[in-house]
Amino acid sequence: MRRLLASIVLSLALLGLTLKAPAAHAAAGEAGFAFLKLGVGARPMGMGSAYVALADDPTALYWNPAGLGAVEGAQVTVMHNEWIQDFRQEFAGVTRAFSKGTAGFGVSGFYTSEFEKRDDVGNLVGHFGFNDFAVTGAFAHRFPHQARAGVAVKFIREMIDQETASTVAFDLGAQMGLGGSGVTLGAAVQNLGGDAKFISESFPLPRTLRAGAAFSHAIPSMTGKGTLSAEVRNARGDDSHVHVGGEFEYKERVALRAGAKFGYDDEKMSFGLGLVQHRFHFDYALVPLSSNLGTTSRKSSRRKMPSSSRAYVRRSIQSPSTSSSPSLSRRCTGTWKCARITASWP
Repeated sequence: MRRLLASIVLSLALLGLTLKAPAAHAAAGEAGFAFLKLGVGARPMGMGSAYVALADDPTALYWNPAGLGAVEGAQVTVMHNEWIQDFRQEFAGVTRAFSKGTAGFGVSGFYTSEFEKRDDVGNLVGHFGFNDFAVTGAFAHRFPHQARAGVAVKFIREMIDQETASTVAFDLGAQMGLGGSGVTLGAAVQNLGGDAKFISESFPLPRTLRAGAAFSHAIPSMTGKGTLSAEVRNARGDDSHVHVGGEFEYKERVALRAGAKFGYDDEKMSFGLGLVQHRFHFDYALVPLSSNLGTTSRKSSRRKMPSSSRAYVRRSIQSPSTSSSPSLSRRCTGTWKCARITASWP
């Protein structure tokens, strides 16, 4: 009985704190694992979560697995989110591009400090913990004509006190660029899978549909680039919502962002800032909430790993006439010492 009361108390807390999202431990027939609705990455959150068509970094593991196909080389992203009422969210993702596609692996968590456990008459009898955890693996394939498709599989687990619920879910996504127009279309279906079971009650996953478009264009007069993004989102048991966002990037060094969400009671606007230093990207997002819930902030960083092209240098040394980099072939005389020196560049 005490465990049941504890789970009910936590469910009510989550129901009020997740902007009308279903609680983590849901009533029969209602979607559970509400933390799957919390976006990751400071850049997308600063742009109003309008990221299904724009995702092109390791956070695509969450937003749209097809976006992994746009990731260059190897990249690592980490994020920390100071949410509300001592709730916290963490995310870490790593991706690696290959000749025809990109593979990615990510870990996310949602947790808080301990709750008080009380008996039927209100006496304090101890404390209990709560945490959500998801591990994701994904792959995106690159097709001709700027088309990409991706699939992600994730193991999800939730623990309340000593009780746990776990399941496996899938995401499917696609992106396509429209020639040289700067327009990209994107769509994703998230959290496909069977019901999970907590104690004796079963509940479905928060299946979510996203579809949107993004437009990026250089602005020479301002020495920068502008990006606009919009998407429509619909989650199981919820109404459809519209997300829009914008970004201005100055000299590939500083980015200013803003976004808006329509149809939500407590979350309307968001703001973001990005800084780039060599291979490092630092991003910050601020999301004010109404109903006296305060303000949430996300901090994330991304690093592009140095690329190594020894195999390419080897080919250019052995076949100078077919190399796409003749200047490199002329500098290298065929010795592996030369290849080792020139195999890496920013």
